[in-house]
Amino acid sequence: MRKCIVSLFTIALLLNLIACSPTSAKTSYPDTIERQIKELLKETRPYFDSSKPVKVVKMVKAPEKYYYTVVFTYYAYSDDFLGSATFKKEKDGYTFINGMGSTVQKLNNDTMYLDKVPYSVVYGFNEENRIKTLRLFTLDKKSSYTAPIKKGTYFVHFKKLPPNTDIEKMKPFFIDCYGKDNKLIPWAECAE
Repeated sequence: MRKCIVSLFTIALLLNLIACSPTSAKTSYPDTIERQIKELLKETRPYFDSSKPVKVVKMVKAPEKYYYTVVFTYYAYSDDFLGSATFKKEKDGYTFINGMGSTVQKLNNDTMYLDKVPYSVVYGFNEENRIKTLRLFTLDKKSSYTAPIKKGTYFVHFKKLPPNTDIEKMKPFFIDCYGKDNKLIPWAECAE
């Protein structure tokens, strides 16, 4: 009886070690997403360096059902770029639907429709959680808004827009970054 209890304890301990190992704790993203991003970059970015990895750094469920926005990094033009793409989760995997944007800066914004609902999306790299809030000023001034940024190295923020929004006027022409104590962060420190 004692041998049996020791054996069960040993097996439970081994299973716990396997489950808590660093390789199993690592967040993994479906290979199909990275493959699709790499193919899209080959098609749309002439100086994309396919010999270097495309790394998915964040995957966020969008406000509409079955949609996910993926933030990734890649190498082109002798620089690291930050990009985003939107996928729809289906039975057999994830399918790219729209929103392939990228920037050499630390943050970017875009507008998109998800099931005919307009959204403004801002994503970026938030080194040491310096950015607490973004203020986006748009051509359509009534659509300007503030985006609180959650802690984390990378972020994605969605803002649902009124159904009659003119997406072309929603592209921000200016973004202010605010850090601790609501202090303005110079643009060069925030985004470049």
